[in-house]
Amino acid sequence: MIRKNRANRIYLICTFIFAAVAIVYFVLQAMNKNIDLYLTPTQAKSGQYEIDGSFKLGGMVAIDSIETGSELDVTFVVTDFKNSMTVNYSGVLPSLFKENSGVVASGFYDQDAEIFVAEEILAKHDENYMPIKIEVEN
Repeated sequence: MIRKNRANRIYLICTFIFAAVAIVYFVLQAMNKNIDLYLTPTQAKSGQYEIDGSFKLGGMVAIDSIETGSELDVTFVVTDFKNSMTVNYSGVLPSLFKENSGVVASGFYDQDAEIFVAEEILAKHDENYMPIKIEVEN
């Protein structure tokens, strides 16, 4: 009787450990698929990453680099303060997009024109967010 209870307890513990390991594995796999990294201009130009397809380019918008073209065409330079890359985008820019601010552009690198063609622009802001109403009062 005692051996049977002990065997049941060991079986229950092993089942619990297996289930916990399986749950942790599946959670980590789900998190890994949702990680969305970007390359800096230095990383993109270094050659250590294959940039034949679509990727994300991140960095700061260089000062005095924003040039607006016809309609919604915009050309600007993304820099990581070591290297820079010219970006061409056609579309509506986010309201937080400005010079000397963080940006992540999704698109592809045109080797012939030596320009990054962005399909989507995400503007980043610093962690010191302050609503406009509070800024005016201060």
